[in-house]
Amino acid sequence: MTRPDPPSLDETAEFAARCHAGQVDKAGQPYVDHLRRVGAHLCRIFPRASLAERHAAWLHDVLEDTPVTAQDLGQRGYGDDVIALVQAVTKDPAGTQTYAERIETLARHGPDGAIRLKIADLTDNGDPARLAALPPDQATRLARRYDAARARLWAALDARTRRAP
Repeated sequence: MTRPDPPSLDETAEFAARCHAGQVDKAGQPYVDHLRRVGAHLCRIFPRASLAERHAAWLHDVLEDTPVTAQDLGQRGYGDDVIALVQAVTKDPAGTQTYAERIETLARHGPDGAIRLKIADLTDNGDPARLAALPPDQATRLARRYDAARARLWAALDARTRRAP
């Protein structure tokens, strides 16, 4: 059954917390903390982030890391704009693309809001304090990966901005 009104941000946060209950990040911390920080980074880096982007920040890993489907999100009242953002940053379940290829696809073809969302996600993933909790080799490898991805996505946004009328 579809809701008549879309969920509030508080309802989205509660839903995301339930979906990711018991999950932890690479450093063993509750996964919901990552979702909260991604939303905060999004609003700090992109103060004009849309409401759809702010919902998607909470939901950005729900399709990838939980049994929730895009259809489920629609039935919960999320609009096509929110669902499209979440899908744009979700890894293909078939795993046909490398991480670098996924970033390049997002940079070339993803909606601006999804690029902003992924930049916020990478900002949290690449936080030196978070990486310090990992083994040094893994932290170094991930820092390089996240920095390169973030740079590519910023370049894509900058190029789009320069082309805009």
